[in-house]
Amino acid sequence: MKLPRNFGGQGFGAALEQAKAAMARAQDLEEELERERIKIDRGPVKALFDGTGQLLKIELDKTVVDPEDIETLEDLIVSTVKAGFSSAIELRNARVQSIVPNIPGLDI
Repeated sequence: MKLPRNFGGQGFGAALEQAKAAMARAQDLEEELERERIKIDRGPVKALFDGTGQLLKIELDKTVVDPEDIETLEDLIVSTVKAGFSSAIELRNARVQSIVPNIPGLDI
């Protein structure tokens, strides 16, 4: 088996140091994401999420509350929650990619 270029010698040591630094950074990631705030505005339905995808607050415009058409309100709430959760996943993935070291031969 052929090892990737710069894998042995100092290349391996540098990769190991990168991995250690990434592990230290990853330990703080969850707390960092909990402090992030993601605002979702779907017009009459607004929501606030943290970076982990937890729903923190939801606001409904009174004009959208119609006892004769509850399905529309339900659809608006579901789409708002989906958008918030999707945004949190994208944020987490971007943060993880920024801390994963670029180790030759390791495709993440």
